[in-house]
Order: sequence, then structure tokens, then C-alpha cells
Amino acid sequence: MHNFVAKPSRWRMALLGLGAVGFVVLGVWIAGLLGNPPKPGREWAGWLAIVFFGLCTLMIGRRLFDTEDQVRIDAQGIVSKQWSAQTIPWSAIADISVWEYRHQKSIILHLHDPAQFPSTTLAGKLAGANRALTGGDIAISLTGTTGRFDDAMAAIGLHFRPGGMT
Repeated sequence: MHNFVAKPSRWRMALLGLGAVGFVVLGVWIAGLLGNPPKPGREWAGWLAIVFFGLCTLMIGRRLFDTEDQVRIDAQGIVSKQWSAQTIPWSAIADISVWEYRHQKSIILHLHDPAQFPSTTLAGKLAGANRALTGGDIAISLTGTTGRFDDAMAAIGLHFRPGGMT
């Protein structure tokens, strides 16, 4: 059987980190911390950027040193480290869809009983917003990994049968 493993990509994470730091610097400028703000009255947007992209920078920095598999798809099911270390068995998955935004595709898991698979990460704290945006229970992104979307979907196609039957 075809298995799929996405490992962390330090190169891709470093590029994401540089982008996040750039947005923090932009936020500092917009907030007026480097002199006069470009649009007085909009300093709040700069502070929002500083907080959001500052947190992103910290998370990316932590992931730079992570060597564990980020996503694993095999005969047992799917593991997404960004959600939890728990394997979600095929029998728990009602459907799988794809959500795309600006050419970035995410794998969306629709679970029979989402409460059985709580997140142990920050992604779980954002699950409600993610659910409203994507219509699914768990979004799996391969951004910052060695994994390719088409390879992940091919592995899913070999293991998953709608209704959760393998």
C-alpha cells in the first residue's frame, strides 16, 4: 500500500519566517513606532499585525527545529501533527474535501464525531473559525513541509472510501 509522509522543510519554514518578520516590521511602521504612521488613525492595524505575525514568527521558529513527521497517511488513517499526535482512523472520517485559497490547497476532513478527536495544538483553538471558513472539521496544510498535495491525495485515494470504510 502507498503511504505518505510529510516531514518539516527547514528551507520552506525559514522563508515563511522571513515573511512573518517582514510583516512584523511593516506593522511596527504602520503603528507609528518608527516615526510618523503612514495613515494616522490606523495605528491599530499595525498593532494587530505585530501581534498576529509576531505569534506566527514564534510558531515558525519553533517548527524550524522540529524533525518529526508533520503529516502521515497510511492504512491506519491520517495523522496531522498540527492538529494532534492521534491517528484519525479511516472509519472516523465521513468525507474528505479540498479547500483552496490563492493556489494553496488544504485537505479538509469531515468527521463522523469531531469530539472524539480533539486538537492538542493551537489549531484546535482556531477550529471554529476554520470550520466556518472551510466547512470541515480538520484542515490539513502541507505548507512548510516536504510533502506534495497531489501525493497526499493519491495516498488518500488508495485508503479512503466515503462513509469511512477502508
